[in-house]
Amino acid sequence: MPRAFFPTFRPNRPRRNPRWGWPLALAATLLAAPALAGLDYTVDIQAPGNLAQLLRDNLELASGQQDPDIDQAWLDALVKGAPDEAKKLLETEGYFHARVEASQEAGKRVLLKVEPGPATLISDVTIRLDGPIRQQDDYQQRFAQALEAWALPLGAPYRQEDWEASKRAVLRKAQADRFPKARIVKSEARLDPATNRATLDVTVDSGPLIRFGRIKVNGLQRYPWPLVTGQADFNNGSPYSQDKLLSYQSALEQSPQFSSVIVSADFDHIVDDKVPVTVDVKELPRQKVELGLTYDSDIGPGARLGYDHYNIFRRGYTGSMLMDWKRDQQSLSFGLGFPRQRDGYSHSITSSFKSENVQGLKTNTLDAGAWRLRSRGNIESRLGLEFLKESEDAGGVQSRETHVTQLVYGWTQRAVDDPMRPRDGYLLDGRLSGSLGLLGSSTSIVRAYGRAVAYWSPFPKYGTLVGRLELGQVWAKEGAQVPTALLFRAGGANSVRGYDYQSLGLAGPNGSVLGGRVVATGSIEYQIPIRPAWYFALFTDAGNVADSWQGFQPVHANGVGVRWMSPVAPLSFDIAKAESDGKLRWNLSLGLAF
Repeated sequence: MPRAFFPTFRPNRPRRNPRWGWPLALAATLLAAPALAGLDYTVDIQAPGNLAQLLRDNLELASGQQDPDIDQAWLDALVKGAPDEAKKLLETEGYFHARVEASQEAGKRVLLKVEPGPATLISDVTIRLDGPIRQQDDYQQRFAQALEAWALPLGAPYRQEDWEASKRAVLRKAQADRFPKARIVKSEARLDPATNRATLDVTVDSGPLIRFGRIKVNGLQRYPWPLVTGQADFNNGSPYSQDKLLSYQSALEQSPQFSSVIVSADFDHIVDDKVPVTVDVKELPRQKVELGLTYDSDIGPGARLGYDHYNIFRRGYTGSMLMDWKRDQQSLSFGLGFPRQRDGYSHSITSSFKSENVQGLKTNTLDAGAWRLRSRGNIESRLGLEFLKESEDAGGVQSRETHVTQLVYGWTQRAVDDPMRPRDGYLLDGRLSGSLGLLGSSTSIVRAYGRAVAYWSPFPKYGTLVGRLELGQVWAKEGAQVPTALLFRAGGANSVRGYDYQSLGLAGPNGSVLGGRVVATGSIEYQIPIRPAWYFALFTDAGNVADSWQGFQPVHANGVGVRWMSPVAPLSFDIAKAESDGKLRWNLSLGLAF
């Protein structure tokens, strides 16, 4: 509201010496500065909670508290106009008979009393979907989805915000699948203040059925054109679907060949009811070499050499080699990956050799497999055929050789609010595998394994509660013929802290630790914020490994730790005390549990 100005008449006064004019003016300005500062007043709004917040966020009387130019005359005008302004805001919430009084109290306190009166309720709702959409086989299902998206059912209080949101939701339901040119052709809200009733009427015209047109790719120089177009799960002429467009973008974003991908439908150039699709990509180099030093509190320092080629045979196939060396663990692995196909699946071939000496158990493992992979949203699934051959030496006394050919199915879901700083959500991972009887195996085996992590922060400023659970079991005809890689050992980071890495298992010769057929570990942790990105943790862990559930005896550990939510991934440092021997042990880990 503009400030009010009133003319002032002054009598003639003797003229002062001009030499003193600017010093006197400066002094007058400095003396008057405090008087020109904004008024310090408070606004007390007495209204039901949701309405009080609406008025506090939108009334000029409330926002004027931050205005340094406001004076008493301006405040008087704001107080006078506040009731009418408040009534108009309350009408957007369906209150047409509100009584509002505004007054200035002692101590620069402004009091706003609100009696909202009865709310306007929805008495009738009419929603129509017209146009070619009515000829679709799934019309009734789509109409039901539109009704489900509607936020103002019969008997609900009328709110302008909900009215606008409901119309947008119905329109989006029509536009997302086959009818992106849908539009609202009728939108009417009839409000009767006399009866406090509202009648709502919305009609959406679907427009023509739109199909996908040709795919145009921009920015492609290093890689073949089918690498991009072959990952779309739609063809030229397929009905338009926003979900398929988003899935296409997600698939290309996961491709290692590109640093940036934008997929868009060009609705400005629809021809014969076909919308062309534009893909803009920024390419990465065809080759990458990785060389670095690593450190793991469980295994110690090490070195890593990796090489990737992203255009094998000039067909966009991905080849990789990784060599990892640590004092007690060395591995060499190779992989060949194929781009995602129209059905949403990708495929890969892997092989690896691993040599390990942990807790007195020496193993050499050769592994090879062929995999069918799918990633959709936050879920990854994999199905494969795997061959595993292993030689084992326990305590320098007991040795054996085993092998297995098995079908494997794995499933992982990561549903956390922030992968770099999780406060709410969960992680799930499961794996089920089984041999083909004795075909290609030293014994018949079935193996089940699962793990879960949950984050809960009902009051984030007070901390986050983290729970972890791990379960696994192996069923085998000949237990002595199961490779150690398929058995279980526990202890160390992301297991039972306070115990050495893989020190929980079955007792072997000369103090060695062998794998068991069953495993169960769990943890409860409370993370307390101490600084931005820093947390103090209290935790208790329990679990163990055994040859059967009848002989399972859990061990416990308690500890404290520090969490740093670094820009790369969460970093954890823990010190835990094992109840079995009373020793303190520390762990360092980077990233989420999986």
